[in-house]
Amino acid sequence: MDTSNINVFTLDGIIKGTITVSLLNLVFSYSLRYVMIKILILLSPFAFLSLTMENTAHFFKSWFRNLFSLLFVQIIVSIVLLLLFSMDYSKANLLNKFIYIGGIYALIRSNSIVRELFGGISTTVQSGVSKLKIK
Repeated sequence: MDTSNINVFTLDGIIKGTITVSLLNLVFSYSLRYVMIKILILLSPFAFLSLTMENTAHFFKSWFRNLFSLLFVQIIVSIVLLLLFSMDYSKANLLNKFIYIGGIYALIRSNSIVRELFGGISTTVQSGVSKLKIK
């Protein structure tokens, strides 16, 4: 991509805008996931303590499911990032740009896919256009 001139109305401008918004979304999602993992690790003594009684054993199960799903998302994200960073983007052809956008889309969707498979906490950051409607 040519970074010397930015024209929003060309295909390169649309791709750059999409990548910028998507990467901002990923930063918020990753920071939220990092904080949630830290909180779940801090709550781990209480989760193991809840195994001592039959009435509170479901707290451990939900804690474990949430921690496992957040850590599994991190594994998927690291594999996708490894694939994205191993590609050569020095050539300015359109296919490389769409592969890069597809990789970012896979990173954004990885959280919801893992949540559908295993359950757990969703850390997807979304800003819907429907919320901006004026009544």
